[in-house]
Amino acid sequence: MGDEMCTGRVFSIERFSIHDGPGVRTSVFLKGCNLSCIWCHNPESGRREQELQFVEKDCVLCGHCGQVCERGVHQFCTDGSERTKHTILRENCDLCGSCVRNCPAEALHILGYEMGVAEAMEIIRRDKIYYKTDGGVTLSGGEPLLQAKFCRELLKQCREEKISTCVETAGDVPFERFRQVMDVTDVFLFDYKLSDEDSMRRFTGGNLCRILSNLRELRREGREVILRCPVIPGINDTEAHFRSIAALARKEKIGQVELMPYHNFGKDKWLQIGRDYKLKDLESVSREQENRWKDILRSYLEEKI
Repeated sequence: MGDEMCTGRVFSIERFSIHDGPGVRTSVFLKGCNLSCIWCHNPESGRREQELQFVEKDCVLCGHCGQVCERGVHQFCTDGSERTKHTILRENCDLCGSCVRNCPAEALHILGYEMGVAEAMEIIRRDKIYYKTDGGVTLSGGEPLLQAKFCRELLKQCREEKISTCVETAGDVPFERFRQVMDVTDVFLFDYKLSDEDSMRRFTGGNLCRILSNLRELRREGREVILRCPVIPGINDTEAHFRSIAALARKEKIGQVELMPYHNFGKDKWLQIGRDYKLKDLESVSREQENRWKDILRSYLEEKI
């Protein structure tokens, strides 16, 4: 199948991103992930399938969605204070999109859509002037390597147009998925979330052994890696974990390590897709705490062995 016919399921494209690799980048977020991190700030990326998003704060309670929906997905009732509430019966929804098209407040959205390589490249080319020498395109998610064929075709097209490429990955896929994109990827943004197998299974459902094996193979293949480490208070904000990050970076000769302190900006998105967020009471990390963590990590990275 040629690149013009290859499609991927995308849920967002962010332009002028400065947090997804070097320089200014266009970030393409692919839908679908095989992990279930309880702190995920993109929970809409988890399922490969499309899903309905309801942004309650934008709803004006006009009732148009309920009038056009034939499956009774949208219910309007009053609570004890006689305040009208809009409830979503997701089990009835067949994602026909009628409610989305008839919502004047744009409080309803279908998340996830098929996009071809050519269509994605049209968007990417608009930003080429901003990439300069270090910017480019980043494929993220979810786990983009679950759609490795689409990733390869899109990255290949970027390379042919001399656009720098990054792939952000949690690393928990068969290494063959990496092989499909290695020769068209400049930098891998590789997540290192937890440093022991039990915690990895408990908080993400992932396989730490496979993740570390894939990282080792990437480095053996001479691929450039930036190690990206989310830090979640009460879960992995320990000196033992910071030591493990430093030890891994030294062992695999990784020169760039980034800490990504927890923020709760994605909390509302869990509710918007009808899922419970287990960390809803956890506050975003302060700049002062972030700096303390960075100092601790720096001390371990600079430690003489």
